[in-house]
Amino acid sequence: MARILLVDDERDLILIYTKLLMMEGHDVVDHASNGKEAIQKFAELPIKPDIIIMDYRMPVLDGLVAMKEILKKNPDAKVLFVSAEKRVEKEALESGAIGFFTKPTSIRTLLAEIDRIQKLQSERLKLQQSTSIP
Repeated sequence: MARILLVDDERDLILIYTKLLMMEGHDVVDHASNGKEAIQKFAELPIKPDIIIMDYRMPVLDGLVAMKEILKKNPDAKVLFVSAEKRVEKEALESGAIGFFTKPTSIRTLLAEIDRIQKLQSERLKLQQSTSIP
């Protein structure tokens, strides 16, 4: 199952996501309420999350800026946007987001996307391992 960093300024949404994701066997390693905090927490985590679920509109620093900073430091980070701001979808995807969902989205949709991302990561690892063997 996935290690997940949740980034959203809606505390109730963080609590709901955490409970539902953990019920499905995922590990919510931490959460942040703004982009600046997300960058800091990501940097401090000794084992990086498999997926960052990121909102766009937050105080202090928005999700796009935070994602770009995280990807500068770790290009392998996987950022999945879940935001009410549909207008930023194109920029988010072009800037490196692995997916984008508009709020409200169902937990089933979110879980399916997490599974898809994990399968892609697993396939890439297998491919890398098979091509690196002499």
